[in-house]
Amino acid sequence: MDFWSAAIAVVVGLAMGLFIVSRKNIDHSSIHIINKKDFKDNMRKGQLIDVRKKDEFEKSKVKGARNFTSRQLTAKYSKLRKDLSIYIYCNNGKKSHRIAKKLTKSGFRNIYILENGFNDY
Repeated sequence: MDFWSAAIAVVVGLAMGLFIVSRKNIDHSSIHIINKKDFKDNMRKGQLIDVRKKDEFEKSKVKGARNFTSRQLTAKYSKLRKDLSIYIYCNNGKKSHRIAKKLTKSGFRNIYILENGFNDY
Protein backbone atom coordinates (compact mmCIF):
# COMPACT_ATOMS: atom_id res chain seq x y z
CA MET A 1 0.00 0.00 0.00
CA ASP A 2 1.53 3.32 -1.00
CA PHE A 3 1.43 6.55 1.00
CA TRP A 4 -1.64 8.05 -0.73
CA SER A 5 -3.76 4.94 -0.29
CA ALA A 6 -2.91 4.85 3.40
CA ALA A 7 -3.60 8.57 3.78
CA ILE A 8 -6.99 8.24 2.08
CA ALA A 9 -7.90 5.27 4.29
CA VAL A 10 -7.00 7.26 7.43
CA VAL A 11 -8.99 10.31 6.33
CA VAL A 12 -12.04 8.20 5.45
CA GLY A 13 -11.79 6.38 8.79
CA LEU A 14 -11.59 9.63 10.73
CA ALA A 15 -14.52 11.10 8.81
CA MET A 16 -16.66 8.03 9.52
CA GLY A 17 -15.71 8.16 13.20
CA LEU A 18 -16.66 11.83 13.47
CA PHE A 19 -19.96 11.13 11.73
CA ILE A 20 -20.80 8.32 14.14
CA VAL A 21 -19.87 10.39 17.19
CA SER A 22 -21.88 13.39 15.97
CA ARG A 23 -24.97 11.19 15.52
CA LYS A 24 -25.07 10.27 19.20
CA ASN A 25 -28.44 9.44 20.65
CA ILE A 26 -30.35 12.56 21.59
CA ASP A 27 -33.48 12.23 23.70
CA HIS A 28 -36.30 13.71 21.66
CA SER A 29 -38.98 12.84 24.23
CA SER A 30 -39.27 16.52 25.16
CA ILE A 31 -40.77 17.28 21.73
CA HIS A 32 -44.56 17.19 21.75
CA ILE A 33 -46.92 17.57 18.81
CA ILE A 34 -50.15 19.12 20.05
CA ASN A 35 -53.47 19.95 18.45
CA LYS A 36 -54.73 23.45 17.73
CA LYS A 37 -56.86 23.71 20.87
CA ASP A 38 -54.02 22.69 23.22
CA PHE A 39 -51.63 24.97 21.35
CA LYS A 40 -53.98 27.96 21.73
CA ASP A 41 -54.68 27.16 25.39
CA ASN A 42 -51.01 26.92 26.37
CA MET A 43 -48.91 29.01 23.96
CA ARG A 44 -48.83 31.99 26.32
CA LYS A 45 -47.02 29.87 28.91
CA GLY A 46 -43.81 29.88 26.90
CA GLN A 47 -41.99 31.35 23.93
CA LEU A 48 -44.14 31.49 20.79
CA ILE A 49 -42.00 31.01 17.68
CA ASP A 50 -42.95 31.20 13.99
CA VAL A 51 -40.37 29.62 11.67
CA ARG A 52 -42.07 30.46 8.37
CA LYS A 53 -40.53 32.84 5.86
CA LYS A 54 -40.56 36.49 6.87
CA ASP A 55 -43.02 37.54 4.16
CA GLU A 56 -45.50 34.84 5.24
CA PHE A 57 -45.09 35.91 8.85
CA GLU A 58 -45.77 39.55 7.99
CA LYS A 59 -48.97 38.65 6.09
CA SER A 60 -50.52 36.65 8.94
CA LYS A 61 -49.32 35.22 12.23
CA VAL A 62 -50.39 34.08 15.65
CA LYS A 63 -50.62 37.16 17.86
CA GLY A 64 -47.52 37.43 20.04
CA ALA A 65 -45.33 35.17 17.90
CA ARG A 66 -41.75 36.05 17.05
CA ASN A 67 -40.29 35.10 13.68
CA PHE A 68 -36.93 33.33 13.54
CA THR A 69 -34.98 31.47 10.90
CA SER A 70 -33.60 28.02 11.67
CA ARG A 71 -30.11 29.48 11.86
CA GLN A 72 -31.15 32.15 14.37
CA LEU A 73 -32.77 29.57 16.64
CA THR A 74 -29.93 27.09 16.64
CA ALA A 75 -27.06 29.60 16.83
CA LYS A 76 -24.71 29.39 19.78
CA TYR A 77 -26.09 32.62 21.23
CA SER A 78 -29.78 32.15 20.53
CA LYS A 79 -32.26 34.72 21.84
CA LEU A 80 -34.38 31.94 23.31
CA ARG A 81 -34.41 31.05 26.98
CA LYS A 82 -33.75 27.42 27.83
CA ASP A 83 -35.80 27.62 31.04
CA LEU A 84 -39.08 28.36 29.22
CA SER A 85 -41.18 26.08 27.03
CA ILE A 86 -41.13 26.67 23.29
CA TYR A 87 -44.30 26.71 21.20
CA ILE A 88 -43.29 26.54 17.56
CA TYR A 89 -45.10 26.46 14.24
CA CYS A 90 -44.41 26.55 10.52
CA ASN A 91 -46.74 26.03 7.56
CA ASN A 92 -47.34 22.28 7.93
CA GLY A 93 -45.34 21.08 10.97
CA LYS A 94 -42.42 19.48 9.11
CA LYS A 95 -39.96 22.37 9.40
CA SER A 96 -40.94 22.86 13.05
CA HIS A 97 -40.15 19.23 13.78
CA ARG A 98 -36.71 19.45 12.16
CA ILE A 99 -35.90 22.60 14.12
CA ALA A 100 -37.22 21.08 17.35
CA LYS A 101 -34.77 18.19 16.97
CA LYS A 102 -31.92 20.68 16.54
CA LEU A 103 -33.09 22.61 19.61
CA THR A 104 -33.04 19.46 21.76
CA LYS A 105 -29.43 18.91 20.69
CA SER A 106 -28.72 22.42 21.99
CA GLY A 107 -30.28 21.64 25.37
CA PHE A 108 -33.80 23.00 24.99
CA ARG A 109 -36.62 21.05 26.60
CA ASN A 110 -40.42 21.16 26.48
CA ILE A 111 -40.90 21.98 22.83
CA TYR A 112 -44.48 21.99 21.57
CA ILE A 113 -45.20 21.83 17.85
CA LEU A 114 -48.54 22.90 16.35
CA GLU A 115 -49.96 19.81 14.66
CA ASN A 116 -50.30 20.39 10.87
CA GLY A 117 -48.82 23.88 11.27
CA PHE A 118 -50.25 27.31 10.58
CA ASN A 119 -52.22 26.04 7.57
CA ASP A 120 -54.71 24.43 9.98
CA TYR A 121 -54.64 27.19 12.60
